Amino acid sequence: MKILTTIATYVPPSGGEAPPGTGDVNTIIAWVIYGVGALLFVYFIVGLVKAANARNRGGEADASAPIWPLVCAIVLGAAGGIWDVLG
Repeated sequence: MKILTTIATYVPPSGGEAPPGTGDVNTIIAWVIYGVGALLFVYFIVGLVKAANARNRGGEADASAPIWPLVCAIVLGAAGGIWDVLG
């Protein structure tokens, strides 16, 4: 079992830089990520309001409907964070 503790692994170097000329592309992608995130957040709020109105009127409120935009916004935020680290 000693072999399992002596195996060397590859660790990629950190602190890399984006290739030359990609600054504008990185800026555009970052703005798109922020814009879509804001749109998903607004969609989440609209879904909450619709669910609350349906519940107040005695109807069935689909509570899971407003959750999906929030989940997508969280995933998009994580992707944006990863993009910032890579770019």
